[in-house]
Amino acid sequence: MSSNNAADKARETADQAKDFAEQGKQTFLEKLKEDGVVNPQGLSKFAFGGLFLAAVPVTSWIAQPNGLLEKAVNGVVSSVAFLGSAGSTSSVAQTGKIAALGALYVTVTYAISGAGSAAGADAGNEGGRDNNHPRAQTQNLKGLPLRLHSAHYNLMEMFPGWAISAALAQAMAPGDQTLINLLGLHVLSKVFVYYPSYLFNIGLPRTLSHVVATASVINVALRLSKKPIL
Repeated sequence: MSSNNAADKARETADQAKDFAEQGKQTFLEKLKEDGVVNPQGLSKFAFGGLFLAAVPVTSWIAQPNGLLEKAVNGVVSSVAFLGSAGSTSSVAQTGKIAALGALYVTVTYAISGAGSAAGADAGNEGGRDNNHPRAQTQNLKGLPLRLHSAHYNLMEMFPGWAISAALAQAMAPGDQTLINLLGLHVLSKVFVYYPSYLFNIGLPRTLSHVVATASVINVALRLSKKPIL
């Protein structure tokens, strides 16, 4: 009889613990809901941050000297120089490559995608774009007009981090080809993959290019942290 009582007591204790845990869970979920969380599972996306760090070694492999990426970066840099000189030269000094990448990135971020964002606001509102209150109209956007707006803002959000890393690289190691390749990897990923993929609503290359672009800038910062300040 005593053994049965002990078993019953153990089951009762286990049930109480289970009920207590369930109540705690419900209380926690209610607190989250009060704080604006309607889909608690969405908070698991925090773990996605680790993917950017995991991709850093991948960007190191992609940015190896004398590889395909370096050829692509040099080709883009030469094209920028050719356009910037009105066709008189495509030659760029080693120490000028970061500036050429910056010229391309600035142009796409603020001129091209900025114009695209304005076009999206104009196309996404029946009365066209209100130049006096343009940002108030963004809440009406959806589909392509919204993607034009959102892609522009993503580039603006990403540019400062790249610009800081690029400025430090230019000051501390202006001729380091690996750093140039990594900075170029970010620019090429954002300009030629991410932005078009966003506009055409192609999810996988957009996500992958964003991860690669972010990881490449982190990689630059980590490498610079090991270099002495001249």
